[in-house]
Amino acid sequence: MDKLQYDMLYLSACGINGICPDRAVLGEVNEKELYRISYMHFLDALVGTSLKKAGIPVPQYWNEHISKAIRKVVLFDTERAKLFSFMEQKGIWHLPLKGIILKDYYPTVGMRQMSDNDILFDYSFCDAVQGYMESAGYEAVHVGVGNHDVYHKEPVYNFELHSALYSETHQDGWAEYYGNIKGRLVLTEGTACEYRFTDEDFYVYITSHTYKHYAGSGTGLRSLLDFYAYLKAKPELDFSYIEKECKVLGIAEFEKRNRSLCRKAFSGEVLKGMESLEHSLSEEEWEMLLYYLTSGAYGTVGRGIENRVKQYRKEGLKMAKLRYAWDRLFPGYDTYKFYAPNVKGRVLQSVVGWFCRIFIVTFTGKRRRSVSREVKTVKNLFGKTDKKGEVNE
Repeated sequence: MDKLQYDMLYLSACGINGICPDRAVLGEVNEKELYRISYMHFLDALVGTSLKKAGIPVPQYWNEHISKAIRKVVLFDTERAKLFSFMEQKGIWHLPLKGIILKDYYPTVGMRQMSDNDILFDYSFCDAVQGYMESAGYEAVHVGVGNHDVYHKEPVYNFELHSALYSETHQDGWAEYYGNIKGRLVLTEGTACEYRFTDEDFYVYITSHTYKHYAGSGTGLRSLLDFYAYLKAKPELDFSYIEKECKVLGIAEFEKRNRSLCRKAFSGEVLKGMESLEHSLSEEEWEMLLYYLTSGAYGTVGRGIENRVKQYRKEGLKMAKLRYAWDRLFPGYDTYKFYAPNVKGRVLQSVVGWFCRIFIVTFTGKRRRSVSREVKTVKNLFGKTDKKGEVNE
């Protein structure tokens, strides 16, 4: 961990705990680079607010981003309330997810930044909801593909309306586990159609969601901070139930390590300095923290490729290369549906979707550059493997 990463971690810990940062612990601050790394982790509003609380002025562009983060949350809340009112009128059950809930466990508005509104709803009403969204000025970016529909509207609005929490392409059994979820939800007081998780089930859900990103392309420090904020607000959670459910989902060990790390990373020794934090963490926790710190809010292409290669490494170097190439060339039916949503019939949709994907990758400039970067990353990664196909760290 370098000083910049520690400063971001320390200021985040101060912010979430309502503590005024100690200038002596911080020392000299590189505001420009600190903003850059905080922005990458979607923590610039929180870190900037903590800096100002310590009496350290932040540049104008940083102040503007803090104001925009606050404004965005307010706008999201207003627009989401309109959608929920429509759903109440039409008798459409719905479940707010992720950041919609987690933001309320941070000390002030805008401290937990949001990129979109994630909502699970009764998908038998998808046409009615699409009609409402389009009449409200939203563009249907894609609908009926995968497990969520995406709607955008200027200047900042982004909704992901889910038909399911997970699809069959996610970890084994997750789609089935969350398949008939409504019967496990609790009706929100004062509403007829808005539901919520129990506190324990919400924690299990955000653990599974974080693990999905963590084991894929990685996820950043904000994800770890979300756990700390939630655990801090919910000290009476039933962990015998949580551990049992996480075991069913295959994420029990991740949950335990993550829970321990988030508490250490945002309280106690972290507030005394980088050296004190290092001494308080086990080797495994230290590696996990560095993984969060080097992933950015939404992970990296290189990390995603590396994690995918590691899945195959026990099969040997040659087989790992073949498996990786096969999975990228033939990613499966859910991907084909995305590229050919209007084609009828599974076989025809698969064929057309495969050709559409190849065409877009080959002839679209942005995608072609993305593939070029991936090829370069794969070559470098396989260049770091030993004769058994194991990735040399």
